[in-house]
Amino acid sequence: MNLFLIRHAESRNNICKNDQERVSDPELTENGRLQSTYLAEFLQKGFHLSQKEFEENEKPFDQIFCSAMQRSLETVSPVGVSIGLKPEVWLDIHEVGGIYEFNTDFTEKIGLAGLNRKQIHYNFPDYLLPEGIDDEGWWNKSAETLQEVSLRVERVLNIIKDRAEENVRLGLVTHGVFISSFLSSLFNLNIADSIAFQSHNCSISRLTFERNKKVTIQYLNFYGYLPENLRVPRPDLNVENG
Repeated sequence: MNLFLIRHAESRNNICKNDQERVSDPELTENGRLQSTYLAEFLQKGFHLSQKEFEENEKPFDQIFCSAMQRSLETVSPVGVSIGLKPEVWLDIHEVGGIYEFNTDFTEKIGLAGLNRKQIHYNFPDYLLPEGIDDEGWWNKSAETLQEVSLRVERVLNIIKDRAEENVRLGLVTHGVFISSFLSSLFNLNIADSIAFQSHNCSISRLTFERNKKVTIQYLNFYGYLPENLRVPRPDLNVENG
């Protein structure tokens, strides 16, 4: 099984200068929308694969997943159209922390509801939604703790490992800190330590899972297909702008 971890395109939070400008569930910027268009074209042409792989099977992905966060939902939209797949919302691949805002003195994170089923269906009618999204909002709880992050990432990793023997290509349009946490868990690193795997907006990382539990890293954080003006560095990997 081939897994492609794709970070969402540039969001409003990626360009905010401080916590006062941060929003709980940001939309894409204009640059972000352009990035997602280039991403869709790149994937549709099969450039994330070798030429031989694409000639043998021209399906860029067998399934394409996104989180229920606005920036992931928006990023995957042109991708789904270009490759002819309906994006599937996978709740567990959301960004670390969940949906929250800071209190007035920025000392506490307050959990919020997140988009509800009607809102997602209205804006993204072709997406496949899990039962866990209801009319109250998909998050609707306190901000996520580090222990909860570890458990969630482990759940996702176990699902991926269980599909290792399948001859499929899976795309996950997810988030920067989630990708870093996923890779840390895969390599048995403590996500609480000061170790991070950087992912630029719309970058692609490819890993191959095999039946003998072998995992091959094909490439990480590839974003060279983007025009130079859209290759935006993100040196500070943190929960607030992932």
